[in-house]
Amino acid sequence: MKNRVLIVLSVVAMLLMSLPLTGQASSCDPVRHVVKAGENLTQIARAYGVTVAAIVSANHLWNPNLIYVGQVLLIPVPCTTPPSGGCTAIHIVKRGEYLKAIALRYRTTVSVLVQLNNISNPNLIYPGQRLKVPVACPRPTPTPTPSPVAKPWKGQYWDNRLLSGSPKFTRDETLVNFNWGTKGPGGGIGGTNFSARWTRTRYFDAGRYRFNVEVDDGVRVWLDGILIIDEWHDTPPKYYFTDKDVSSGNHTLKIDYYQNQGTAQIRFWIDRLDAPTAWKGEFFNNANLSGSPVATQFYPTVDFDWGNKSPAPGVTADYFSARFSGEFQFAGGKYQFLATADDGIRIYLDDTLILDQWHVTAVRTYTVDVDIAAGKHQVRVEYFENNGVAVCKLRWTQK
Repeated sequence: MKNRVLIVLSVVAMLLMSLPLTGQASSCDPVRHVVKAGENLTQIARAYGVTVAAIVSANHLWNPNLIYVGQVLLIPVPCTTPPSGGCTAIHIVKRGEYLKAIALRYRTTVSVLVQLNNISNPNLIYPGQRLKVPVACPRPTPTPTPSPVAKPWKGQYWDNRLLSGSPKFTRDETLVNFNWGTKGPGGGIGGTNFSARWTRTRYFDAGRYRFNVEVDDGVRVWLDGILIIDEWHDTPPKYYFTDKDVSSGNHTLKIDYYQNQGTAQIRFWIDRLDAPTAWKGEFFNNANLSGSPVATQFYPTVDFDWGNKSPAPGVTADYFSARFSGEFQFAGGKYQFLATADDGIRIYLDDTLILDQWHVTAVRTYTVDVDIAAGKHQVRVEYFENNGVAVCKLRWTQK
């Protein structure tokens, strides 16, 4: 009787093993798991994201409750498609980590990590091992639409030297600063026998200003309809200026220019001569502004070309540094800062670094455009001189 029961049970077991497992996902090549002390099939199945029935079937287990330490089980890992986009990151295994914990951290499964890294034995990972883990693909960062640059000058161009008739074309300009050579301004106008007019309105603080222009050939400049520079003649490149007291408020500027023959160029800018707040200059006998200053002086402008000489009493001619600071009124809008230095220079606006050229160099000029709110702002210049010629200059213009 006992033998008959065993035969019947054996037949039933064989029939059960031959039946297909319903609901089981298609499997990739199985991985091998070495049973550890205290493990059971339920825990192992949960760790790999498979069912107990799938492990029983893969290993032809008669009794799922009878597994032993050191037993090698085939785990039919489901074929899991990595996250859409296929983006991965690298995880470096730390001491004490195992695949299940890593999978939970990245919200994935052990089977996905096994597939991504071609792991034959998920029990054998080691500290320092680099594992691919699936991550969500980053969304493309939209390219911001650049803000339009304010161009306060209205430029009009004629294909004759007399500004007569209707302009050939009109365009807005950021600065009146052109060196066309023999090519001309474009718009169908060649490099000779043309003229141009630029107009704008800008705010001035009350004070004394210098109006500067470098030109080849003729130029006229008006302030509020009053002619302040009149050099309407052919000339090689030449510099002109005039100093004027200007009241607080908005004022209109107009510049007329003509080009006859040869090269064409014009550059116009304005300097403040009587800054309402002086610059405080502090000098250090080292190149990194460390310690206490050895000299302190006050200046109307930062416009220095010391050459090979000491910048102040008690300061060495080489291997020194300086800090210039002051508070200035700005009308608001876009400003261009122009710094010239030999050697290093840094510019701060309200403690925000806006220009950083802290290195040894021959004389160089740098520019940076900054949007500034109306009101008073702190400006700070930091400078160092290595050896040789020393130059430190800063000015700014409203665009």
